[in-house]
Amino acid sequence: MPDNSNLFPIAIFAGRGQLPKILIDDCLTKNRRFKLFLLHGENYEIDYSKFNPITLGYGEIEKFLKILNHENLNHIVFIGAVNKPNFASLKVDKKGAILLGKIIANKILGDDAVLKTVINFFEKEGLKIVRIDELLDCIISTKTTLTKVSPNTQNLIDIEIGAKAIKHFSKFDVGQSIIVSQKQIIAVEALEGTDEMIDRCAKLKNEFAKNAILIKMKKIYQTNKADLPTIGVETIEKCAKAKIIGIAIEANSTLVIDKENVIKKADEFGLFLITIK
Repeated sequence: MPDNSNLFPIAIFAGRGQLPKILIDDCLTKNRRFKLFLLHGENYEIDYSKFNPITLGYGEIEKFLKILNHENLNHIVFIGAVNKPNFASLKVDKKGAILLGKIIANKILGDDAVLKTVINFFEKEGLKIVRIDELLDCIISTKTTLTKVSPNTQNLIDIEIGAKAIKHFSKFDVGQSIIVSQKQIIAVEALEGTDEMIDRCAKLKNEFAKNAILIKMKKIYQTNKADLPTIGVETIEKCAKAKIIGIAIEANSTLVIDKENVIKKADEFGLFLITIK
């Protein structure tokens, strides 16, 4: 095992999905010290018990901060999907009450404002929020075509329509994904998430969803420290099942989990995968 004792240790606040486990494996490979935190009420697909995680409620902020201090941790990464809590019924400690008050004050401004409120709170406590791409090679920075298949002229027009729509909908704090077919928007990500949006698209009649394309971008006012748009092998498989012919993701802001296998799977299904700016 390499001696990377100079790497700063991290607190991993994990949600659902494969990304937290990928980060943990990376920490183990690089001999980076980490402490894993899970959330009460989340339905985790992965058994993390061998990593001795600490499970906390959404409102146990003071407890969380005390553990970080005891473990000498001042770098946090928020990674994976989480359910939105019912703020009205949260049990909170003293610090949790302070944060909850700030969240409620900003909740009317949307999810992005809430996320920024949480991040600002921890930063004012002297902690550093680490971006996932600072730890993992999962962001593509250049505008490029990653697959054997490339989009044609009509595909590029549809991608431009989708990109403009996401930027427009960002004003209303709507999701990071959209599906466009033949100059028509046929699906917009809402609270259900990208996977369920793709499933909805799969149920449309072929004439409405022919040559459909998935576009994923960061919302224009969104922080780059958490909740970035993400694709993985499962995204490719769902798109293929829904007869989606290609995916366009925003360079520098979309996480690609297991990049090599994502590209391999897209080639296998004959989908194009490109990055846009």
